[in-house]
Amino acid sequence: MMARLSPALGAALLSLSATPSAAQEAPLRVSVGGFTSQQRCTLYAVTSGSESMVADRRGAVAADAYGYAAASRSTVAWARAWRTDLIRDCVSNFANLRNSVTAALAASGRITVVPPGTRGALVLSGRVSDVGVASSQVSERGNDESIGDATLTVELSLASPGGGVRFGNSIVKSLTFNEQHQSGDYSASRTQSDSVTYSRLQRELAFAVSRAVAFHLSPIRVVGNSGRRLRVNYGAPLLTVGGTVNVDGGVETGIIRGTIVATGAGFADLEAAGGGDLTSVRVGSIATFAEPEDPASRTSVFPNVELPR
Repeated sequence: MMARLSPALGAALLSLSATPSAAQEAPLRVSVGGFTSQQRCTLYAVTSGSESMVADRRGAVAADAYGYAAASRSTVAWARAWRTDLIRDCVSNFANLRNSVTAALAASGRITVVPPGTRGALVLSGRVSDVGVASSQVSERGNDESIGDATLTVELSLASPGGGVRFGNSIVKSLTFNEQHQSGDYSASRTQSDSVTYSRLQRELAFAVSRAVAFHLSPIRVVGNSGRRLRVNYGAPLLTVGGTVNVDGGVETGIIRGTIVATGAGFADLEAAGGGDLTSVRVGSIATFAEPEDPASRTSVFPNVELPR
């Protein structure tokens, strides 16, 4: 015999079954607009021209019983035309950055990349500047160290369909391409070519832009807490092992710096520095990612404690 559900109970069950689909986030649609980059230019002095010479010499001799006569004529012509032109040859840095950003956004799993001009889509654009090299040298008691870093800055903006800027950010990226270490009889060096440096910088820059946009539109959230380990709702490739994600431990604990110890498809696991306790972090709370260049990812902060009397 089949029992009949009351109308009230049936409505309640229908409401519960509809909750998950209603809670799902609407797909975020973003089109990648223009990404301009600083150019690397070289000035060349090119000399060109021509030279020509014409020579003509004629002579004649006539003789008879009374004597002879001679005549001659010489003609020489010289022409020269030379000029120097200045030619400026420019090559765009990171010419394929737009394609890299498009791929990185699609890899986030939270953003659908649509063609430019798609109705209702947000528009991402940016500019790369301050491309250069920073070097440092340290010498102390026979220990010498030399490090060369390639650096750049990207300024990005995310505009609404109406044209207003919804989000903007400025990101500085750096990459070590030359290291030299000398200590007594020991020496070590590591270098990489310009092409490898540019490729790695472009990749890191693309993922940094993707993280900034994705985490703004759909923030990192804590979805699980075991007390010693947290799980968040983003994973590879935006979050990688060794990265830093800061979480809120409440008023008494403050901000806790978490290190990513494992990543998967759509999730990552964090542990506090030194294996600290994480029970104060609420499930559902928002977390923030710190780029490697951000002081928040590498600065040790120790809480104030009262000294024993």
